[in-house]
Amino acid sequence: MVEITRRANHLIVVGAMVEKSGKILLVQEKNPNVYELWNTPAGWLENGENPIDGAKREVKEETGFDIKINGLLGIYIIASRSYSNLTVNKIVFRASIVGGKLNIPKDELLDVRWFEPSEVLAMKDSQLRKIRKEVEDYIKNKNYSIDVISSE
Repeated sequence: MVEITRRANHLIVVGAMVEKSGKILLVQEKNPNVYELWNTPAGWLENGENPIDGAKREVKEETGFDIKINGLLGIYIIASRSYSNLTVNKIVFRASIVGGKLNIPKDELLDVRWFEPSEVLAMKDSQLRKIRKEVEDYIKNKNYSIDVISSE
């Protein structure tokens, strides 16, 4: 008999590169550990939640916008600075706005703004929450089918 050991050293984050007229929507985090860093709207995937639904929920919570998922931008493996021995697996979708209105949760975020991708790449790493590769992939027009994601 094989013994299965649970390990809590991998966590899943879901989010979206929300696009409009060639610009991308970023949120400026309000957090003591990562204060004022710009990030794609994203957050922890809830237990049993489909990643697509999780990304839609996170964008809604952080921006007020309802989104349509247009594809999978990529899956990014990030070693956490905040916790030792923790790896974050970030699933990022391409998305567009289909409804809602901007609503910034002031307890979580300082700002929400549209950026030209080149503006983001010109920022210092100290201003970004490890999203440089996501933005580079966006510029390269990476877009994978969401059919690779399924739930039972």
